[in-house]
Amino acid sequence: MRQVNERIATPMPASLRSSHPVPVTDVARISIAVSERLEDVAEAWAWLEAGHCVLPSQRLGLARAWIESRSIAAKDCVFVLLSAEDEPLAILPLIRQRAYGIRLATWFYGLHLGSYAPLMNRARWDAIESSEQVRLWRQALALIPDCDIVHLHDVPGHLVEATGLAEALEARVQADSVHVARYADWAACDAKRRDKHRRKVDRQQGNKLAARGEVSFEIVGPGPEADGLIDTMFWQRAERFRVQGIRDPFRCETIKRFYKRALAEAAGELHVLRLDGDAIAVRYNLLAGGGIYSLITSMHPSPDLQAGSPGKQNLLRVMQAAFDAGHGFVDMGKGESEEKRLWCNEAVPLLSFNRPLTPAGRLAAAGFAVGEKAKGSIKSRRELFDMYRKLRGRVGRWGS
Repeated sequence: MRQVNERIATPMPASLRSSHPVPVTDVARISIAVSERLEDVAEAWAWLEAGHCVLPSQRLGLARAWIESRSIAAKDCVFVLLSAEDEPLAILPLIRQRAYGIRLATWFYGLHLGSYAPLMNRARWDAIESSEQVRLWRQALALIPDCDIVHLHDVPGHLVEATGLAEALEARVQADSVHVARYADWAACDAKRRDKHRRKVDRQQGNKLAARGEVSFEIVGPGPEADGLIDTMFWQRAERFRVQGIRDPFRCETIKRFYKRALAEAAGELHVLRLDGDAIAVRYNLLAGGGIYSLITSMHPSPDLQAGSPGKQNLLRVMQAAFDAGHGFVDMGKGESEEKRLWCNEAVPLLSFNRPLTPAGRLAAAGFAVGEKAKGSIKSRRELFDMYRKLRGRVGRWGS
């Protein structure tokens, strides 16, 4: 593990971690360590997660599931740990990749999650002057070996200022938004999102499903039953991709193994709508920050069931169950869809950042900025987005 300011080499002993943190008044007592081994930072990460995790991407178990299910070598991993006095302050987990000859460090998980941010002890971080926050981040990123550019995409806007990334990194670009339903309880959500017409439609669709058999809804946690349901979910998704002429991004067995492990190791649960015991709609979720993050949704591809809209009927029950259980929000991820327009009352902007570390990295940063701006322009203009989707469908059919 590479380290600077070795005055603090390890996190606080477990027996003392229940004490209240004190403000950081001496930035010289902050250490920065960079490691390629998850084991080197696991204890500090677990401690930070217990009190400060707000996104699924910040969960230690998720990182472990990704690394082990995909057999990622330690040389491709980078874990940046900042510690204040004798307590973990922040952790930034990254994977190193090569693209077009550029050595890139970015988030784990690719596009499988909707949002990312460093995991931080906000109370202590906020006590540090903003200029020192900038210096610490830049010093930490400069310690990453064998890297031309650090590319941090899809950081929620409300966490950008809080983490100090806004000033420390370059090429700040709005990339997309995640859509969130946030309500105090089910009654508030129901009153705001379902008018008389929607209630009538929901009732009609429910009656059509009920006419075909016994309809039931359940929440399933990790275990053999969940593994089987995940297989069903991926099969349902694959059929939909096939009809649309889109290449199935979940066809790889390592990806399926990751999702099965992540459900157990990253606080996951499945929302399942059944017809006569068979799953006809599945939602895959991870829990964090007092809410639910939906990663994948699926429904049975049979045309005979479409009149009953099993996906919408499942989501109706999901929303009621989620808010009745005390969850503060349901995050439905990036991109436009009918279900998001029907249920979500917030669009949280996502920002992308680049920090070049070499001359080659500066060239790559310019390319990333152009790409993000082009993507934003396409998604903000319906006619361009429709053209993009048609082109994507054609490319998918050519590939298949």
